[in-house]
Amino acid sequence: MVSVLSEDDNIIKNINPARISMKMWKGQGSGNRIPTDVTAFSCSKVKDDKEDGFFYFRDKVIPERVGAYSIQFTFAMDKTNMLISEQIVVEVVPNDPVRLLPDSLPATPTVSNVRTITSRTLVKDLCLHIMDEYNNHTGADLVGRIIAKIKSPNEDDTEIPQFQGKISTIEFPFDRGSAEINLVLAENSPGRDSTEYILVFEPDLPALKKPLEPYRLSFMFYNDFKKQQQMATLTRERDKLSQSIGVYRNWFDTTNQLVNEMRCQVKEAETRETHLKNELRKHQIELPETNILQYVDSLIKQKMLDRDGVMKQPRRTCTLPNYPKGNQDVLGKIAHLAQIEDNEAAKVISWHLASDMDCVVTLTTEAARSIFDETQGRQQVLPLDSIYKKTLPDWNRPLPHLRNGKICFRPVGNPVFARDLLTFPDNVEHCQTVFGMLLGDTIIIDNLDAANHYRKEVVKITHCPTLLTREGDRIRSNGKFGGLQNKAPPMDKLRGMVFGAPVPKLYSAFTGQIDLLQQYRAAVVKLDDVNKDLDLHLRSLNTPEILQKKQELAEQERSLKLIEHKLGMTPSDKVSESLLQPAILDMPDTPIPPKRMRKETVKKLYRRMGCLCC
Repeated sequence: MVSVLSEDDNIIKNINPARISMKMWKGQGSGNRIPTDVTAFSCSKVKDDKEDGFFYFRDKVIPERVGAYSIQFTFAMDKTNMLISEQIVVEVVPNDPVRLLPDSLPATPTVSNVRTITSRTLVKDLCLHIMDEYNNHTGADLVGRIIAKIKSPNEDDTEIPQFQGKISTIEFPFDRGSAEINLVLAENSPGRDSTEYILVFEPDLPALKKPLEPYRLSFMFYNDFKKQQQMATLTRERDKLSQSIGVYRNWFDTTNQLVNEMRCQVKEAETRETHLKNELRKHQIELPETNILQYVDSLIKQKMLDRDGVMKQPRRTCTLPNYPKGNQDVLGKIAHLAQIEDNEAAKVISWHLASDMDCVVTLTTEAARSIFDETQGRQQVLPLDSIYKKTLPDWNRPLPHLRNGKICFRPVGNPVFARDLLTFPDNVEHCQTVFGMLLGDTIIIDNLDAANHYRKEVVKITHCPTLLTREGDRIRSNGKFGGLQNKAPPMDKLRGMVFGAPVPKLYSAFTGQIDLLQQYRAAVVKLDDVNKDLDLHLRSLNTPEILQKKQELAEQERSLKLIEHKLGMTPSDKVSESLLQPAILDMPDTPIPPKRMRKETVKKLYRRMGCLCC
């Protein structure tokens, strides 16, 4: 939650949310300087009008890589000057463990069961780590073991190689999130010549509720040393091809994901444009099929002129000087806290509250006492913290002639609670307290005859509150009426102590139409932009360079199948997951995000494609 304070520490309201932003970058900045390469976030939509002056940053996704990050909030005062907050440093820590991986992918081992130990070495100084879903090291507090065993891709194969010492499994200690592995085959180990086997490393970590998937590493087994040496070259070539194919496939997968994401953006933009067009139709605004932007711009200009014309029309105002609001605990004089649209109702209510109109309302008794002292007791004050609120009327209470959802009698004269005719520009909750106490259940009705009829019927069933008529008469709650003290004078006799009129409804109507038109214009521009981006990207996928990439991928896949056939490995249409791990470690897969993250996702996919090309 962010707010902008003035020099006197008051919260500044009516700030355009687009001028408030959050910057985030990796590392800690020096002083208050913001680096150039930062991620910027806009503030979230305000959920409640009561939060005017506060800007919220909700649902912002943290970075995927662990480390220290700096966050700073900025307020653009104008095109050149910017107000910045202090930097907040946050530490992004790893997520829950999900996989077991090595620091770097080892080459496919090629071994034989001869006497020479180097020819029997499966892995040397292989360091396995626990990673989270974003390939950050995690599990530093975990203790357990890694169980290594050998399996055959063919479940019916019973001739399985053994480790040194003629054993089928070996355990390695796992501590502080990693384990160091060294494995050697037994001399004269069983196994089928020119056959692919799989090393399986199963983590056994009692502290984890959900077991991790084991890490698997394929290797080639030979009974002949010379054949092993010959095939080692082919194995290295296979590893190189597999990694190259993995990069190509990652690139094409990312490309397809980017196309899908851009199509989602187009679909959303079309939906938004259609929705806003239908909203404009509800306001009797029809749009042409061509030259839409020019038409919308001219219409916005005309609506703004019409709105300005409405504001220039004469409107009832309160001429009573308000009390200076230097203290945030001072709400102002009662005459300035509410507005009333109807002239007759404004006159009679203002007269009814004439003795209170000049009273200054404060939030605290301390603020009220300060005003009292400053004016030497000449200024009326009303502190809200001294009001007994349990006796205040319920603003949702029905009129007295309505009981338990039933009409007790048919009233005449259009009765309505006086409080329901008030509108409050600011501090709605506090104003409801003030006028709830001052007006209570006072009712406005058309004329004296209607008021007398209403009171006569109400007192048969319940207490009748004070009645004010639009013609200026008053029947007190005790039934007394008549005399100069119960008759409102003409408006000009109130000497400006009258509630002002709110902004005309026509002004609000024009403002709403202008806002819709501006939103629609932005939606049209957005739709055009995303369509152009999609079209440009689709055309870029049919360039000679991309077609050459596809051809290179197909050739490498054919070469891989031939090599695997020579090695005696079972050819597969899919590159082994372990062979794709280098690309995944550098560039974790990015799932399709929710709508609020789409823009950032497209940028991330573009960067990822650039990395893959390199």
